[in-house]
Amino acid sequence: MNAVQKEIRLYGLEQHQRIIDGIIQELGLEDYAFDIRLILIEAITNAYYHGNLSDCTKPIIVRYLLSGKRLELQVEDSGEGTGSLVFPETISGDELLDEGGRGLYLIRCFSDKAEMIRNTMYISKCVCPS
Repeated sequence: MNAVQKEIRLYGLEQHQRIIDGIIQELGLEDYAFDIRLILIEAITNAYYHGNLSDCTKPIIVRYLLSGKRLELQVEDSGEGTGSLVFPETISGDELLDEGGRGLYLIRCFSDKAEMIRNTMYISKCVCPS
């Protein structure tokens, strides 16, 4: 299986769901569509609101690499970058229903590994039968 590696640049949130669906279709990962869609929606939304401060003139760069059974995602915003961002292992029931604050938790739950280095979120997911 050849590795597929690409980069997409988007501005604002108007096209992000269509772009995410295109990535899933291109990589043939329809069996993982729910997980990948959730991860990328949360990561891109986080980049837009927190990294780019809701400025739709600043780009968000989405990089993706499918190599064998490993999907590697990067979502880079145009912000200064945070010191250290913690992906929580648990979240209270109140926080789970809150619009803000649950995104990093959901990314962590639906991926195998997630970390933020400066202004780029690195996410890894196994896309193999369990």
